[in-house]
Amino acid sequence: MAENFYRHAKAYDIAFSDREYKIECDFLEWAFQNHGRLDLKLNEKNFLELGAGPAQHAREMAKRGWNSTALDLSPDMLKYADDESRKEGLVLNCVVADMSEFKLNTKFQLAATLMESISHLVTNEQIISHFKSVAESLIQGGVYVIEATHPMFFFPDNEPNTWHSKNEEMEVEVTFGNPDDFYDSITQQWTTSTIIKIKDGDKSWETYETKSQIRWYLAQEMKALIELSGDFELCYFYGSLYSLPPQNFDHSEKSDAMVIVLKKK
Repeated sequence: MAENFYRHAKAYDIAFSDREYKIECDFLEWAFQNHGRLDLKLNEKNFLELGAGPAQHAREMAKRGWNSTALDLSPDMLKYADDESRKEGLVLNCVVADMSEFKLNTKFQLAATLMESISHLVTNEQIISHFKSVAESLIQGGVYVIEATHPMFFFPDNEPNTWHSKNEEMEVEVTFGNPDDFYDSITQQWTTSTIIKIKDGDKSWETYETKSQIRWYLAQEMKALIELSGDFELCYFYGSLYSLPPQNFDHSEKSDAMVIVLKKK
């Protein structure tokens, strides 16, 4: 997400508070159990969330007995994630790094990039480097799950993508993408508008606006890039994180995402 959004980690967390993180983590464990070559009942289970933001998934996995690591480019996001984890009595390892290229000392059985964060990798070189970094961090037979935008949503609607969220302390309105955002058909990159409006308690509304480069991947090019990286043995496509057994990746209304499950060679 854009830089100004990252600086307001609490607002970001509230903006996505409608996500059902427990159900999404059920899918992650299902993917590991059904597509990995490792026993889910390991004495030590290590989970890595990439582009983690407030690290809701890493925190939920920590509650389930996984040793969780959250990796993100934003120190503000990771500080917030660490503070929230401590409030919940959880241990969370936070790593400030670029998910396009990183190296970690720990080896993981399960990794995930969720909430369409893969779209911030905007060149073939970046995403191939990303796949190689993830593979290097996984144990052989480990699983990597990606939640990307469904190709049917490749072109935006004719209205701004705006939503409103609040809790007892703060109201947040987010616009991520306007109909007039520029699309470069050569680089396949959108110059995406991000506007965040925040009302903290009795304070006046504050507005922050920026633009960032985004790339939404089509299924066939994603397959080709995964194969080109040469690091993963199997590739499965599903249509949602919200159903088990998983929803088929198709054109139906229930297929609302492009969920990719990879197994390291």
